[in-house]
Amino acid sequence: MLSKCLGVVLRKSSNKSFITEHLAVIFSSVNHAKQIEREGCARAYGFTAYSHLDLVLERLRDIAKVDMVVKKSGFFGMVKDKSDSDIARIKATLMLCYGFVTLYARPTLITSRVEVNILSSINPHFANVRDTGVKENLIRCVDLIGKSLHPSHLKNDKF
Repeated sequence: MLSKCLGVVLRKSSNKSFITEHLAVIFSSVNHAKQIEREGCARAYGFTAYSHLDLVLERLRDIAKVDMVVKKSGFFGMVKDKSDSDIARIKATLMLCYGFVTLYARPTLITSRVEVNILSSINPHFANVRDTGVKENLIRCVDLIGKSLHPSHLKNDKF
């Protein structure tokens, strides 16, 4: 609930550094193993995307580049920073974020960005999916994208 409320506040804010900083805080504070927290984070990103779509999409690209990489540290790089299951959970949250960003963004803006920014970002994640949580959230992401592009949704401006 708190993440969703913060998303509404970010939607109303005009300070880009404040928005970027708090989007990072929202994503980093989520327990990616819990679906309800994933959903709260994703909805917060979606609410923020209504007014700041490009900032949110940029943040999601950064998450994919930085947070979903296994970093090796320690002596001879033998110790992993994140396990494969941690990365799968982060991927599940990220996919859900893309879905809600597409659903809650302004219909006039999202139609021009779906193919280039969103579908191209989620497409590589369909290969070799083993975790059921990731599969479920990928399916949910595609469902939300479909709903956002449905003609009845494009006529409505929810906020």
